[in-house]
Amino acid sequence: MTDQEKKFADEFVFRYFNGEEKSQVTLAVEVAKFVGYIIPESKPKAELLVKALYNKEEIKTYIDNQINEFKAKLHPSQRRTLWTAIAAMTVDDPDEWNQHGLIKSNI
Repeated sequence: MTDQEKKFADEFVFRYFNGEEKSQVTLAVEVAKFVGYIIPESKPKAELLVKALYNKEEIKTYIDNQINEFKAKLHPSQRRTLWTAIAAMTVDDPDEWNQHGLIKSNI
């Protein structure tokens, strides 16, 4: 797998779990553009190109393994609890003492 293909696969997995719900093809087109692939403006051509990329055996296997590995780490009820906790967090603006901001839980 090339570096760009790995970036595509990693970003796809990240957005799969953390982005808006959308079709895998739509998600793959957005991710491919994000990681620097030149995607045709024509929707059918873009989808064909991205399907070919996504369905490369090494990429598809990597994505499927990453998704299954994450799902196996937590029981579905634990995933719900985790998402609830994350949703309740806020990030403060950085100041001169804390350049990264503070994460506060509102739970």
